[in-house]
Amino acid sequence: MNLTEEQKNIITTDLNRGEILKVVAFAGTGKTTTLIQYAKYRPHLRFLYVAFNKSVQLEASSKFPSNVVCKTAHSLAWKDFGSKYKDKIIPNLKANTVVDVLDLPDYLSAQFTIDTLIRYLISSDDVISKRHIPMLAFECYSDKKKTVPNFVELANNLWKSMRDQTTSEIGMLHDGYLKLYQLSQPFLRFDYILLDEAQDINPVIKDIVLSQFCPRIIVGDPHQQIYSFRGASNIIQEIESDKTLYLTHSFRFGNQIASVANQILNTFKNERNKLVGLKGEGTIGTIPENYTTIARTNASIFDEAASLYKNKKIAFIGGVEGYRFDEIVDTYYLYSNKKSKIQNPYIKSFDTYFKMKDFAEEVQDLEILSRCGVVDRYKEKILKIVPEIKKAAVEVNKAEVVFTTAHKAKGLEFDNVKLLDDFPIVVKNKKLVDNKEIPNDEFNLMYVSVTRAKEKLKLSKNLEDFIDLNNKTVPAESNNKKGRSVMKRVKN
Repeated sequence: MNLTEEQKNIITTDLNRGEILKVVAFAGTGKTTTLIQYAKYRPHLRFLYVAFNKSVQLEASSKFPSNVVCKTAHSLAWKDFGSKYKDKIIPNLKANTVVDVLDLPDYLSAQFTIDTLIRYLISSDDVISKRHIPMLAFECYSDKKKTVPNFVELANNLWKSMRDQTTSEIGMLHDGYLKLYQLSQPFLRFDYILLDEAQDINPVIKDIVLSQFCPRIIVGDPHQQIYSFRGASNIIQEIESDKTLYLTHSFRFGNQIASVANQILNTFKNERNKLVGLKGEGTIGTIPENYTTIARTNASIFDEAASLYKNKKIAFIGGVEGYRFDEIVDTYYLYSNKKSKIQNPYIKSFDTYFKMKDFAEEVQDLEILSRCGVVDRYKEKILKIVPEIKKAAVEVNKAEVVFTTAHKAKGLEFDNVKLLDDFPIVVKNKKLVDNKEIPNDEFNLMYVSVTRAKEKLKLSKNLEDFIDLNNKTVPAESNNKKGRSVMKRVKN
C-alpha cells in the first residue's frame, strides 16, 4: 500500500494513557485508511471506533481489522438504555402531538418546546435551562408582542413524558436514550478510542469520548462542519490535544480542484495549510452530459429538476422523498390562502405567506427564501410538477443527472459535479462581500461541494466570479505548482 509521509507519521505515533492525538484530515486524504493501518500496526491492542452514523459504522466494520470494534454512539447506549424503550422509539417529535399532550395553545409553542428539549439532549449539560431555549423563540414572541412561555418547564414536562416507560403518548428519541447514557457517566473498556468525523459530533458524544481515560485519536476536518444547526460543536477546533498532525494530500482529485478549495478556505476561513491534489490536474469548467448537481437548498434542486425531468433521466441521492418537495407544495398553499391543506405545522404557524417571507429575510433562512422564490415563479404549476418529478425519478445508477444537496453529498464523491447558484453570494460588483454576516457553515458547504468532484467541476456563477477576482489579485503560481490560473480552465 502506498502511504503518504503524513499517513506514515500518524501511524507510527504512539500515545500514553489519557493522551489525545488530533488529526486534521482534509477532503479525500485517506483518513479511514490511516486509522485502519494504525490499528493493524498494533494488533495486540483493542480499539473502539466511534462512527457518526450507522452506514459509516457498517462500512467501517467491513474494513477494520478484528482488534477494532466499530460502533455508533447510539449503539453504545442501546443495551443499557435504548432497549428499555424499544417499543416507543420514534424518529422525531411532532408539534401536533406535543400540543395535545402538554395542552398547548398552538403549534409554535409546541415547536419551541421541542427545540428546547432537543438542544438539551445533544448538550453535555445535566439539566434543562434557559440557555437551551433557541434565540429564535425570544425574537418570535417579541415580534408578536407576547410573553415568552416557560419553555424550560414545558421541556422538562416533555422530557419526563418521554422517559416514562408506561406510556406511549410521547415516544423516546434516539438522542433521548443517548442522553441518559451520557448522564450515567459510562466507562469504556478499550485500549484506544478512534473518533471519526469529529467535526460533526455534538457535545453529548464529545463528553462521552473525552471523559474516558484511554488514549483517544480525534479525526476530522473542521472545514466540513455543516451541522451546527443540529448542535455539532466541531471538537477538532475546540479540544486541546497532546499532539496534532495533518492529512493534506487528497487521493480524490487533482490540483485544479484543490486550488479552488484552497482559495475558499484561505479567503473565508483563514486556513494556511494547503490541500494538495494527487490525481494530476482535473478540469474546471465544461462537464459531460452525465453529471451530479449539488445545491445548497432543496428548493433549488426542485427548480433545476423541473427544467430537466422531461428530457433527462433524473435521480436523487437518498431518494426523492428526502428533498422535501411537499414543503414547496405547503408553501404554495400558504401563498394561495389555502391553509387547511397545509400539512407542515411550522409552515402552517405563519399567518400569511408574506409574513413567512419577511421572517425568512430577517433571519436569512436560505431554505425558506428559496422555497418562496420557487413559489413566486411557478405558482399553481407546482401542484402538477411535484408529482411528475417524483414519478420521473429513477435509480441513481440509471440516471443521466443525479441531484443532491451539499449536506447529503458530504462523505460522497462523484466523477463530474455541477454547482447551482443558490450558495451565499460572495462577490458583488466585482468585490468580495463583507462575509462577517455569513455563518462559517456556509463556506464549509462550498468547500464540501467543490471537493466532491473527482474529475470535472462546473462552478456556480458566483464562485466563478470569486475565482476570477482572486486570480486577478493573487499570482497564478500561488494557486498551483505549474503556475496556471484556474480561470484559464474556466474560460476554455
